[in-house]
Amino acid sequence: MSIKKLMNRKKISVDGNAILLHDAFNTIKNPLIDLVAQSSIWVSPERVSTTAIYPNVKRGAPKDRGRIIDGIRIDDNTYANRALKEAISKSVKFENYEVCHIWPYTTYDERYHTLLQNLVMIPRVLAGLSDHYPEVINVLKYRAWELYKWCPEGSEIPMKPDYYPLNWGTVVPDLSNLSDNENLTSIKDYHQELDYEEDRDAIEIDKVKNRVPKWIRSSTQINSRILNLYMKLSNNGCDRVTRNQFKEQFEILYKDRFESNYNQMKNFGLKNHGKVFNEYIDGSVRLWEPVADFIKSLYRP
Repeated sequence: MSIKKLMNRKKISVDGNAILLHDAFNTIKNPLIDLVAQSSIWVSPERVSTTAIYPNVKRGAPKDRGRIIDGIRIDDNTYANRALKEAISKSVKFENYEVCHIWPYTTYDERYHTLLQNLVMIPRVLAGLSDHYPEVINVLKYRAWELYKWCPEGSEIPMKPDYYPLNWGTVVPDLSNLSDNENLTSIKDYHQELDYEEDRDAIEIDKVKNRVPKWIRSSTQINSRILNLYMKLSNNGCDRVTRNQFKEQFEILYKDRFESNYNQMKNFGLKNHGKVFNEYIDGSVRLWEPVADFIKSLYRP
């Protein structure tokens, strides 16, 4: 076939939303809506306010995340996530839940991105339905109206859907049965984790720049031994080193634990030693790119 004919061919469209019309999907439609409703977590109506928790924040293009444009900070979902989880419970760690916006496209409006009345927590495995399944979206809209008597400015009050669940998820239990110390510790840890995830790379880079020079000066420290050996095996980061080679040489040379300390130097983590290495699918170990030049400069003769 000629190039001209190929260029004139219409692109075939395959739409995943076609599943919504499938007979099999229709048989589970109402139970699926019930499952979303029963597993959802909402902030108590007594805790909501009339304005966004973070009034100058909204979602934007991924490349602009963290930038301030015309006085508005561009977010992914970090601030919305923080706003709802703190309002529901500052001492509970929610795992495998997503904070979802109830009204479509309102995440791009700073008035509604972190407005509690516009947010709900849904298990991650079901969260996509709140964006792509109209029946679930309409049910969540009406639930928000039922709880908070709220809808976005200029929008019509939602109508009660033909199918509306009888049972809904409840607010997380009160924290009064936790001691003050438990509350304070949990809240502190929660805020630290949020701050870390919000600016993870920058925190790790600072951590490495502060710690690696100290490791090098303390040659008996295990972090120093691991990094020194890597720089020797890799010819100051220029040659390929495999994880197996690295581990074997370390244990022969130092007869010390490799795994736990090496993992603390390759993984992201609030309490890790500092991210120095990246591990690749071919088994090779390399310096983490954002700190590679800095580390190499410390080892130059």
